[in-house]
Amino acid sequence: MTAKIMNAAAWAQTAKALLALSAAVSLNVLDQQDDKGNYLYARGRHKYFGIGALVIFFAVFSGYGMAHMLATMANVSATGAVIAGSIWALFQWCLERQMIMSIHAESSLASKLQGFSWRALLAALSAVTMVYPFFVDSNRAEIDVRVAEMSREKQILNLQTAQAASGVPDLRQEAEELGVQLQKAEENSRSDPPNLAALRTQLQQCREHAKEQERRGLRQIRIWQQELTALSDTSADAVRLVGKISQQQASIDTAKRICQRDEQQINHTILAWRNDKLAEKTHIATQLKQSQVSMQAAKAHSIDLAQVQEKKIALAAQAGFAADFAATWNMLQNDDYRRLQFIWWLLWFLTIELVAIIVKFSSSTDVDARLHADESLVRLDINTNRDMRAAQIRMEELRHAMRIRGEEIALQADAGKSTAALLTVQQLCQLQEVMANAGKDHETPEVADIMHQTISAIQAAYLRQVAAH
Repeated sequence: MTAKIMNAAAWAQTAKALLALSAAVSLNVLDQQDDKGNYLYARGRHKYFGIGALVIFFAVFSGYGMAHMLATMANVSATGAVIAGSIWALFQWCLERQMIMSIHAESSLASKLQGFSWRALLAALSAVTMVYPFFVDSNRAEIDVRVAEMSREKQILNLQTAQAASGVPDLRQEAEELGVQLQKAEENSRSDPPNLAALRTQLQQCREHAKEQERRGLRQIRIWQQELTALSDTSADAVRLVGKISQQQASIDTAKRICQRDEQQINHTILAWRNDKLAEKTHIATQLKQSQVSMQAAKAHSIDLAQVQEKKIALAAQAGFAADFAATWNMLQNDDYRRLQFIWWLLWFLTIELVAIIVKFSSSTDVDARLHADESLVRLDINTNRDMRAAQIRMEELRHAMRIRGEEIALQADAGKSTAALLTVQQLCQLQEVMANAGKDHETPEVADIMHQTISAIQAAYLRQVAAH
């Protein structure tokens, strides 16, 4: 029993630590008690435990939404969806915690509004990410219909584009024009030439004139034949009448031949017209046949092109996330009820995510005062240490500058005497070396002693002068 109580207490302590960590506050601050065992910050304790619970809730909810979206729309396995959902939940938890941690309840109203603007933008983006999978799942049947319609529209457009690329529309228009020309040639081949009416009128007039001339000529011939019966065959008058009758008969025959020639011209005109139109009809029919053959080849080529693109369209329609996203966007643009549903869900999710931020912004508790005081003390300590360090650095710089200035003053008071004495000592040492190199045989002990004593005296005087300055 004692072990169970200790285990429950450990779990409770772990849960409180998780809530405090999610709310971006130390558990030691929230659990701080007075001598009587009462919590020092009772109101702020409940506030921050509640904020931590909201952060954890939204992180879990976001992870579930991401896992559900990947499992239903992206063809991801259950294991992959769970892993991705867990990663997304951890990301949302970190993001929400950072947003909570960056808020100061004691800030001015302008600072709060400025901070709330970009935090609200992040919350809106996160809310959209969460709303989308639930919206798609609740409208799955309608979205599938929209995906099918969009796929069919793409296939129709793909076929039209393939036909245009193969030249099918131009060939079809050419075939239609040739068909109209062929029908017109067929009608022309069965019709009469344009000048046939005038020729027939001319023939009718010629026939009427020939008949009139024949009627008058036959009447005159009968009169002459009656007169001829009264005369003998050998008389001059009979011969003259016979000539007149022959001449009149020849005139009648000439008039008939003129009408026959006009009739032959009409027949020749009709025959030439029909032969010309038949040749034109044959030429147009040949062109139409060639155009139809070209159009069939172009259609076959367009079908090949369309099939290549149609496979890609089918794959795009089966690509769950992309197809669903396009259908959802189309639905939100054209369907007022679905758009209202999406906005309502978005506001709901956005409110859930903004609750923790609004609570942190709008209320200032004893814990907020404690945290603000601790942060102010830390900042004051940091600023104090910085100022003290800066003062020490300035003192060191001042001492160094004073030391350098003292040395400069000492050198100015010396006026180069120490330097001259040192130079003299160096010259005497060089002279001693020269004398030593010149040979010890030419040097007497008395001269050497005097030289060493002089050098020693000059060095001692130089050292005293340096010590004095």
